[in-house]
Amino acid sequence: MKTNCGVFMSGPFTSDIMSEVLVLTGLPGSGKSVASAIAEEIGIPVVTMGDVIRNETAKRGLEANSKNIGMVAVDLRTQYGEDIVLRKSWPRISEALENHSLIIIDGMRSSAEENALIELMGKRPKILAIIASEDARNSRLIERKRSDDAEVIVEKKLPKHHAISERDIRERGWGVESLLERADFRIDNEDSIESFRETVKALLEGLNYTD
Repeated sequence: MKTNCGVFMSGPFTSDIMSEVLVLTGLPGSGKSVASAIAEEIGIPVVTMGDVIRNETAKRGLEANSKNIGMVAVDLRTQYGEDIVLRKSWPRISEALENHSLIIIDGMRSSAEENALIELMGKRPKILAIIASEDARNSRLIERKRSDDAEVIVEKKLPKHHAISERDIRERGWGVESLLERADFRIDNEDSIESFRETVKALLEGLNYTD
């Protein structure tokens, strides 16, 4: 069904314990970072799983570019399992759960990570899928110029679809599409940034409401 804020839901939202987790998932450039920033603006803590990869890249003395960050992400999962990034994020997640009724996890990419979270916190999280076309996502990656995506497009001057395709293939290989298909909420991010921000804010405020 569709809520009055333009979000598609696969079922009713219920809460059986005080603290809830909402997972943000989506392909690169879909709008997860914008949604996370909105959550922080309204006082909802955000744990960004990509920070684990960026921190590990720095520890290895590697430049924070798309190639190195992608290599480290693959290497960690190969060595320690598909759920390693979630498990490394768990201390921050559990700390936030102790003090807030709702927290956001930005960047879950696989069912293995979801299952690890269920094991650790004892319940299934809600999932918000942010959806955008490849053209829209590629334009955003170029504009934001973040270390793990823009350098591939701008500095190497590859065809505009290349960086998207490279990261999409990697993340689809980890199983992100399974999360997208099973999401409890879905926001299509094709219109204006103002419209997207309003929709995200309305959803988050509704989920964070406490009597």
